[in-house]
Amino acid sequence: MIVRPCGFALTLFAFTSWALPSSTWAEEILSDISQARVLVTGSKHNRPDNFPGLGDFIGWPGGVDRLPNGDLLLAHSAGYWHSSFASPRQIEPQLAKRWSAEGWPLKFPAPTGGRTMASRSTDGGRTWSKPFTLLDHRLDDGAHAVLTCRDGTVLCFIGVQASWYGYAKAPQPFDRDIDGLNTKQFVIRSTNGGKTWSQPIGLKSPGDFYERAHGGRPVELADGGVLWATYYQVAGEKYLRGAIRRSDDAGKTWPVVGKIVRPDNNLDEPAIAQLKDGRLILVTRPDGAVFYSRDRGKSWTTSAARVVPPGSGKFKAPQLIVLKDGTIAAIATLGGLRVWISRDGGANWSDGIPLDTSSYGYPGSFILEDDESILLPYCASGRSPNRVYLVRLRINRARDGIELLKVAR
Repeated sequence: MIVRPCGFALTLFAFTSWALPSSTWAEEILSDISQARVLVTGSKHNRPDNFPGLGDFIGWPGGVDRLPNGDLLLAHSAGYWHSSFASPRQIEPQLAKRWSAEGWPLKFPAPTGGRTMASRSTDGGRTWSKPFTLLDHRLDDGAHAVLTCRDGTVLCFIGVQASWYGYAKAPQPFDRDIDGLNTKQFVIRSTNGGKTWSQPIGLKSPGDFYERAHGGRPVELADGGVLWATYYQVAGEKYLRGAIRRSDDAGKTWPVVGKIVRPDNNLDEPAIAQLKDGRLILVTRPDGAVFYSRDRGKSWTTSAARVVPPGSGKFKAPQLIVLKDGTIAAIATLGGLRVWISRDGGANWSDGIPLDTSSYGYPGSFILEDDESILLPYCASGRSPNRVYLVRLRINRARDGIELLKVAR
């Protein structure tokens, strides 16, 4: 299948410098997303072994990456709902009433909430192991991203959700959990190819209410430093802010090296990537705003560019992929899972190209293969029952559409 957007001003761009071997493109192109996607795990397929707190929300793919031995590891969450609060829990009464009316099972017994799980593939993604636990924090936890560093260290980025919601600050006795925050970030490390993992490393939030992330793939720089984009809230402030964390010790420590504060909107669910000229680019929910950094994430300049036109709706959970010729692809949820293409460094973007509009999307961190195909995990829904899919796609040679490929070559 080749899908092209409407309204992409191809005449603005000219590329004469890149070429890929013809064999790279001599693969069967699939005609439909239902043929292309692989169902990794879900409420009725390759379900995890039962544990207290497991319902039918097996989703929120944090990301996929290739382990040092070549296996694929796909991290995700497993619980009972959109957030699987550990019990006992306390939700602000009016909010609890609304959520219950929407079907949220707020009395679901879950002594440690949901947990961070993963599946492994030894055949390129065709088949997957039964999900196994990476972390079961005493509070609800789920994966945000996975990264195999050049030195072989595997990192899994995890958010831990407190058991309260809807309050301006943590009610007692929950104020003793995770620094009194509503959500806190953690990292676990593996130095043996994902066989065993470190104890979770808790990160001090730059805000005093919560710090979160969602799936955006971290960037490993040429000097070995790893950058990871998060977002945080300061109690009483109207808008969410962005933070850039950096690790220079293979994920052991993560100081905040840069912050982004917007005066008139949220900076939410940021995705970060490095351009061909060395600059960093960042895009964000809710409006697809584009930011740049020339100093490895320490300072950021805003731009007039938006991935989506004003009034398009919420642009959610973006991933940013930079190809060898400088073309940028943004993959995000907006009326399902879609792809946007920029051929001028993020200044202009195509219309949204449908990837899987039958699914909610919320993609996790991806793999960009040597042949420039993209392995991308995403989920079917934002509520129970849920499923985790993996798809392989490629931006076509004309850079004006996408092609669906078999996951396993």
